[in-house]
Amino acid sequence: MTDQPTPVRGPLYVAATPLMVTVDVTPLVEANVAELLDLLASPEFYDDFHEYVTTTPTGQHDGHAPERLPAEELTARLVERLATRVALTGPQAVRVAGRMHELGRPLAEAAQARDAVVRRARAAAVAAAPERRTA
Repeated sequence: MTDQPTPVRGPLYVAATPLMVTVDVTPLVEANVAELLDLLASPEFYDDFHEYVTTTPTGQHDGHAPERLPAEELTARLVERLATRVALTGPQAVRVAGRMHELGRPLAEAAQARDAVVRRARAAAVAAAPERRTA
């Protein structure tokens, strides 16, 4: 089994509709599309993908090869066509929120503790700075 890809960092937007709670996962979809394009261009998948593309009927062809798009533009066009939100029912949203709270709280507390140590160290350095100048 291959290693799992690194989780995607990015903004997370949560909204409510009358029947569902939605979570916008656009950064995840963008990363997945970019990774998919990279995989399709890799030696592992290129030949299979090329065979698929060339054997699929495309309708009328004007005889001109399509212009190659930069990966970023193609990624954006694909992401526009894909779902970027996850819809959760009320009970699902509560379960997810509870689990995220359970897993995130120790991480948040550790980050707060590190920030407090840094703040104390900076304050001590500032307090000691005038003493160094006069000595």
